Amino acid sequence: MVPARVARAGRADGAPGAGRLVAEHRRVLRHLAILRRASETMTMKRRTLLILFALLVGPRATIAPAAQQTGSLRLYIARHGETDWNVQHKLQGMTDIPLNENGRRQAAALAESLKGVRLDAIYSSTLSRSRVTAETVAASMSMKVQSLAGLRERNYGHFQGGSDGDPEYVKRENVWDDRLDDGESLNQLLTRTRDSLAQIRREHPAGNVLIVAHRITNQMILRALLDLTPEQTVKITQDNDEVYLVEFDPGATPRLWKLIREKNLGDL
Repeated sequence: MVPARVARAGRADGAPGAGRLVAEHRRVLRHLAILRRASETMTMKRRTLLILFALLVGPRATIAPAAQQTGSLRLYIARHGETDWNVQHKLQGMTDIPLNENGRRQAAALAESLKGVRLDAIYSSTLSRSRVTAETVAASMSMKVQSLAGLRERNYGHFQGGSDGDPEYVKRENVWDDRLDDGESLNQLLTRTRDSLAQIRREHPAGNVLIVAHRITNQMILRALLDLTPEQTVKITQDNDEVYLVEFDPGATPRLWKLIREKNLGDL
């Protein structure tokens, strides 16, 4: 097994907390030495799991289930599985495009990856690509999904259904007050995302919570949770099968982890 690199940040590189990041990275490397020795007995299927998931649900298996008891909150931020419009690089926005075959496989892989996490709640948007991904995880755990309209993808207005490479769209996509011709600005999306997060945290102030949403929506979620700048926010990337984890421990600065699969190592 080729160990995956663990990406972790409180803000951007060079921001406060960098010393704590280095100390945590050293601790992770010690765990990786143990995992390398154990990895030879792992099956090919297990080799697709994230190293960070191994830390969370392997050597640290007692941590995630105990989150409620300690007052800790762990938010797993997943993106829905792939759709045909993702493959075609079309802007879906609020258009309800279903998962394709690969997207359904990705949803099943997400469920498998989260098997060792004792989730207390699962949230999705009301769009089927998000909801079905979340329901796939929920079915494996005999849980229900709560769908929130506030977690839907950005309304791309005039550009919805068009190419994400349209030069006019590319010029305007990260202008925070641009509604894209009767669509939705990033500031408006951030506001409704914050409202949904407030509801989720009222209902689950501690424990392990999965949120399955959308690429731009998840950028807004991470900005709201970590107080990121607009510039940091729009640089966040997330493939259809990638997960972020935000950890909130009492009295500590929130921690951000990106859970990376081996196939994504070339992107680092």
